[in-house]
Amino acid sequence: MTPPMTRLRRAAMDGLYYTRAFRLLERHAGGIGVIFTLHHVRPASGHRVFSPNRILEITPAFLTETIRVCRQAGHDFVSLDEARRRLVEKDFHTPFVCFTLDDGYADNYTTAFPIFREHGVPFTIFLCTGMLQQRVRSWWLDLEDIVARHPRVEVVLNGEQRVFSCANDRAKVRTFEAIYWSLRRMPVEAQAEYLDRLVTRYLTTPVERPPMLTRAMVNEMLRDGLFTPGAHTLSHPALAKLGREEMIAEMGRSRERLKEMYGVDTRHVAYPFGDAASAARREFAAARELGFETGVTTRKGVLYPEHAGFLHALPRVSLNGDYQRSRYVELYLSGVPFRLQPGLPRINVV
Repeated sequence: MTPPMTRLRRAAMDGLYYTRAFRLLERHAGGIGVIFTLHHVRPASGHRVFSPNRILEITPAFLTETIRVCRQAGHDFVSLDEARRRLVEKDFHTPFVCFTLDDGYADNYTTAFPIFREHGVPFTIFLCTGMLQQRVRSWWLDLEDIVARHPRVEVVLNGEQRVFSCANDRAKVRTFEAIYWSLRRMPVEAQAEYLDRLVTRYLTTPVERPPMLTRAMVNEMLRDGLFTPGAHTLSHPALAKLGREEMIAEMGRSRERLKEMYGVDTRHVAYPFGDAASAARREFAAARELGFETGVTTRKGVLYPEHAGFLHALPRVSLNGDYQRSRYVELYLSGVPFRLQPGLPRINVV
């Protein structure tokens, strides 16, 4: 069941593409490079119709197609180290693409890694140490399972008792969206307590967790040479909700932990969730002070020369499971969809 807003966005993007209007605008909207965000790369698994977290996965065929489209468009494939160098040294002779994957799922090794290796494409995986050790609750999976299993869900939102119908897929989407965004806005401790109550009441059997990367998988990718490890905190919190010391510890200690685990120094960090409400100026400054060379967000957009002055607030473009078409990749490379979004500045770092 695709949310109505997604259908509207796809219709707008299709209009840009099929009228070729984006070609008239890309001279003004296009940048010097794109950093793509991925989570899962795995074969389509015949999802139930209600599957809101499908946006976090793409198929291996679409990853291969994305590489083809980028190569045909004349983009270089570069590591984050090389992307930083080009920004700092103003080396803009050829547009470039970076691939980054968040969290550290096993399919990054079993499915994505062979594709990157076959095509000689560098990539970064931002490793959340708590998730690798199965110590972090992927609450968005818990919520999906609760809504999928029950015909109705009773919760308190903003101090008000609410009863949500989950009688059909459309109702399930509305319920998931309402509770999900309420949880995203909650303070960290309140969110954890709320989830405990929700899970205790509605989940009688545990949600199956996706397998994570093992030490052997990470070490093999490190030996190959295309893989750059990055830090993604200890416990995947929205950093802006934490006190300053805890926020710094989440980034700094995750870097130390990765050094202990793999003997590598992580030069790049990805802020969990990564939107403006989860990471902003305070977090960008902390990443710089901790010695990270770049910090990446999930704020949408392509890279422009001006981003050389904001290396710890770099935008990314999501390869989203609801947008697995080569035409959308062409649009992303043009930068046009992001420049047409109302209120979205060219350099979004506030």
